[in-house]
Amino acid sequence: MSESEIQNAYLPDEIIKEILSRLPVKSLLQFRSVSKHWKCVIANTDFIKSHLKHALSSSTQHRILIPSSPLLSLSYNLSPNNIYESTEIHCPFLNPKAHTKIMGSCNGLVCLMDDTRDMIIYNPSTRRHFKPFQLAQQALYFSNRVEFVYGFGCGCGSNPNDMRMFRFPRFSRDFKYNKFKEHDKITTSSSSYDFIDTVGTFLNGVLHWLAHRSGNNDDYRLIASFNVSEETFLDICLPNQDSRLPCYVLGVLHGCLSGLCNAICYTEVEVWLMEEYGVVDSWKIFVKIPLYTGIENISYMRHLRSLNDDEILLEINLQSFVIYDAKKKMFRHVTSANELILFGDAVVYVETLLSPEVLCVMH
Repeated sequence: MSESEIQNAYLPDEIIKEILSRLPVKSLLQFRSVSKHWKCVIANTDFIKSHLKHALSSSTQHRILIPSSPLLSLSYNLSPNNIYESTEIHCPFLNPKAHTKIMGSCNGLVCLMDDTRDMIIYNPSTRRHFKPFQLAQQALYFSNRVEFVYGFGCGCGSNPNDMRMFRFPRFSRDFKYNKFKEHDKITTSSSSYDFIDTVGTFLNGVLHWLAHRSGNNDDYRLIASFNVSEETFLDICLPNQDSRLPCYVLGVLHGCLSGLCNAICYTEVEVWLMEEYGVVDSWKIFVKIPLYTGIENISYMRHLRSLNDDEILLEINLQSFVIYDAKKKMFRHVTSANELILFGDAVVYVETLLSPEVLCVMH
């Protein structure tokens, strides 16, 4: 059969594109060899946007990226035998002897950093990577004693590839960024921050870090939010400032900014959701999660993603993953075919065809 016959056989071109846009990246990379026409379709910018839109709404195209050596990509979808498919990702551009950290994830791209402070934007689905030369050049202007916090995200525009990476000094003594904007729902910041988080939590065009206001001697904590498009900082209040409680762990659940915090009794964790973004009074307790899974005690917990109305994917103790069913009040362990050893904070990413070449901004 000729290429023209393959192109027009059975189904209109629009329907073929719609079907292809719902397939996983692995299949699409293989289907580029079907014909020149299919190769052009799959490489088309509009098709890549359409595929990303479907992937974001499909739980089957989300995976966990674990910063082990080599990197490990783990599926957390239901498996009949309770063993979840995992894939080792060997990255020749990373120093195999250096510890790799994940500094953010957005639209299927992840930002990686090793012990040398080299930054890599990587697409785990296509195995393509991009090393921003700007960071290596501008790093010469900073002392090695300066610590940084990082953010990786995109603006609220229609272009999903308009992503940017940001780096700020962690402490106010090194902070030179003074661009702020008023907002009718969020307290305006008038000074710089001492950041608690190293990596920003991304939601709807805004990055979020736990922080202290510089010059404050008390334990008052807030969320420093940074609008990626406008490059402005704003303060968001946490739901509870009880000094007896430890700092919150920020995340995103059900499309809302969320925070985890130990309850007073220290036998469970409270999960709070900001149901209306920017409105402090909209913080509500969503669920309480016990600190014992039935197999092990939990000393560290991060929430990675909401799977449905009741289930939450959790990383615990930097060495395993569980799914907590809030309705049944039960844990289900995510068991990998690969042995998991102690690792750093993992992220959930979506399988995408997006290019890793993104804009990098430093302040």
